[in-house]
Amino acid sequence: MSAPKMPSRQQKPSEDVIFYRAEDEIGSSLPFKVYRWDTAGGSTRDHKHDYIQLWYVVKGELIHRINGQTYRMLKGNVFVAPPHMVHRVDMMPGQDIDIIGCEFLPQFVDEQFGTRSESQSSVDDGYLAPFLQEQEELGSTKVALSGETELEVLKLLEELLDEFQLGKRHCELILKANLLKIMAVLVREKQKQSGQTNEEDERLEKFRDLMMSAIAFINEHYHEELRLERLCRKFSISKTYFCALFKRFTGKTYNDYLIDLRVHKAATLLMGTDMSITDICFAVGFNDVPYFSRVFKRQTGVTPSHFKKNATSM
Repeated sequence: MSAPKMPSRQQKPSEDVIFYRAEDEIGSSLPFKVYRWDTAGGSTRDHKHDYIQLWYVVKGELIHRINGQTYRMLKGNVFVAPPHMVHRVDMMPGQDIDIIGCEFLPQFVDEQFGTRSESQSSVDDGYLAPFLQEQEELGSTKVALSGETELEVLKLLEELLDEFQLGKRHCELILKANLLKIMAVLVREKQKQSGQTNEEDERLEKFRDLMMSAIAFINEHYHEELRLERLCRKFSISKTYFCALFKRFTGKTYNDYLIDLRVHKAATLLMGTDMSITDICFAVGFNDVPYFSRVFKRQTGVTPSHFKKNATSM
């Protein structure tokens, strides 16, 4: 699969609003693409398109203007632009921007989209409906993620990028599965945020930066001996409160998160290197090969040797 193509920015002289067509910007073989947009991409002019666009702010700050409203987009924020809605993005001076962009036609989510009668429906209709609303019904296009959902959506988008760029067998199924999950999370979060923020959420928000730093530290040092006591000393927080916050922000216990991360890293090494299983075991932070094999099989359904054999034969 070829690398994703960035918007061409071509404009007909007689038009004030640029119109991007999916057949030009996305292509016809796979009505879906995902890419990164950085500071070099710059601001966009007023434009619209016949596909759905989703942007997630990984780093930096920008302004999104859509539906007669102006939204300040920060790290962890997502905006969704439905088809045929005029919008634009304005970069802010001095900002180092990192965006993950995702664009797709409704047919990528639901192959029968637009061919059913009004009396027919499908499960996928429920995913698509909130992303296809008319301008007057749309309300806010911004969803502010935090904690567990911020990490979940970022992970899913990064997996989309990897799958899209590698283009391995069955990648379309994985792309669609991840996209559907992202859409479901965004709909759920938007519904939640339409109500009042409760006191618990406000208290948790005070610890957001601390927990994001702790999680980033774990993701960087997962291969080391990462005892819980070490983290609690580093971030000056009690073990009991750290565990409660960690579960609230990630949806997992500290031990489960660390094991999942190590297994994921091990799977990457098994697929992409010639390292032995023993070397991989110690490289990702396990210190016992039989235990590593048991955990890997429990998480993936197969042993490391079986996984490596099948990965190299693809």
